[in-house]
Amino acid sequence: MVYAELATPSWNTYLPGMPITRKPPEIPPDVARKFAAKMQLFHAEKSPLKRDEIAADTRHLLLQHMPNGTKIRLADVLELFGLMR
Repeated sequence: MVYAELATPSWNTYLPGMPITRKPPEIPPDVARKFAAKMQLFHAEKSPLKRDEIAADTRHLLLQHMPNGTKIRLADVLELFGLMR
């Protein structure tokens, strides 16, 4: 039995049969400025505990402007800070 006929991929799919319908989040400019300021504080801080505190506060700031159900881990924020250095 061949099941390839059940799922027909569309032209805008990541995986066949699974369209991407997500739109990118729109973060207000003032929140983006706060994020950048917190990132500078994060990179200037030497204490690992305070760096984690800054990252947790930034995570909370970002979650306020994301769609419901979005999950951001602390590790995601730390990775983002590292990539944007």
